[in-house]
Amino acid sequence: MSLVLAGLLSLMLVIGRLPFLGWLFTDPLFFKRALVVHVDLAIVVWFQAGTLAFLGLAIGPRLHRGVTAAALTLAAAGVGGLLVGAVMPGAQPVLANYVPVIDHPVFFAGLICWFAGAGLFFATALFTPARTDAKALSPASVIALRASAAANVVAIVTMLGAWRTTPDAGPSVYYELIFWGGGHVLQAANVAVMLALWLQLLHRWTGRPVLAPATAAALLTALVLPQFIMPYLAFGGTTATSYFPMATHLMRWTLFPVVLVVLGTAAVHVWRWRAALDWRDYRFAGLAGSALLTLLGFILGAMIRGSSTLVPGHYHCAIGAVTIALMAAAYDFCTAAAPAGAKLVPAPRARLQLILFGGGQAVFGLGFALAGAYGLGRKQYGAEQHVRSLGEYLGLSVMGLGGIVAVIGGVFFLAVMLRRMGAWRRPATPHT
Repeated sequence: MSLVLAGLLSLMLVIGRLPFLGWLFTDPLFFKRALVVHVDLAIVVWFQAGTLAFLGLAIGPRLHRGVTAAALTLAAAGVGGLLVGAVMPGAQPVLANYVPVIDHPVFFAGLICWFAGAGLFFATALFTPARTDAKALSPASVIALRASAAANVVAIVTMLGAWRTTPDAGPSVYYELIFWGGGHVLQAANVAVMLALWLQLLHRWTGRPVLAPATAAALLTALVLPQFIMPYLAFGGTTATSYFPMATHLMRWTLFPVVLVVLGTAAVHVWRWRAALDWRDYRFAGLAGSALLTLLGFILGAMIRGSSTLVPGHYHCAIGAVTIALMAAAYDFCTAAAPAGAKLVPAPRARLQLILFGGGQAVFGLGFALAGAYGLGRKQYGAEQHVRSLGEYLGLSVMGLGGIVAVIGGVFFLAVMLRRMGAWRRPATPHT
């Protein structure tokens, strides 16, 4: 639901960006409030909730039910606070990177509750043994999920440290400093869960493990361990000279090497067993879409030279890669969670949904990148947006088309998932 709510809000943002409809909207704050909630639902809630779900599947009945109930209650209250805080009178949006906020106590109460609930689950999952029954995930996937949990805990601690040491310098600077370091660490956590899902989907598709546990542990350690410096820097003061650039350097240099090694290993693995694989399997569609969006995100990121719509073009491809991996793996999640005899997600339907979303997200990112190549600025909506060139018009129009297709793919995903989750609670055969 968080993903689809974010998608519907993004549809409003797409409309506000279209040059031939911008004159209808004269209050940019409306779009900025929508942008805040969209980003927090799509990047914070959806990614962390997906990670938590697969951690729950990996740990299974060994997780304490009291912890689960407390985490779920806090997280649900948090999402409610985010939504209610967005419509409070006089609430001002602050477009901080990674975790934008609405400057209102209700919104912040929601954000704190969400991180408290998620953090409780993440911390518990780090020290709970994984399940070993028939529903167990592959060992390499469990290692990557634990790495993501560790990175999420590090991100939350970094934000706490930044909150304690950041001086009041106006809302925009204050919240930018608080969430800058932790927000960058969250991207490492997102990459870790994406790798976990790649490894699980590949194992399920090919029937063979891609990485040995020791290799997976070494790669994920290389990804996550450098992030542990960020809490130290945050508690040392966010105005220190090392805090701001170190977060950028960590994301720039620690993510792509591990991703490329796993991707290259996966490609060799698939090529080796290509004759025995079903290329119409939805797992292949999800893996291919996630990998291509990842590579496109790397390319667009390398092209960034300033603050333009090339930046959201880059990160929409990057986060789209994580999202499509979560979507594809969610269908396998349904298989694991469904009772014996329950209907599973039809492979053609799942494949079509993944292609729709992945294709729409790629076109969306490329449209943003095209407009940014002509100098269009970020975070401008409606009447405050000034489109001057044919390239900007073309880029925004392509962006709008891709955004609409991606939203359709997201709604399609919701419809399929709700139907499957409904089947979990229905008996497979009638009672006599």
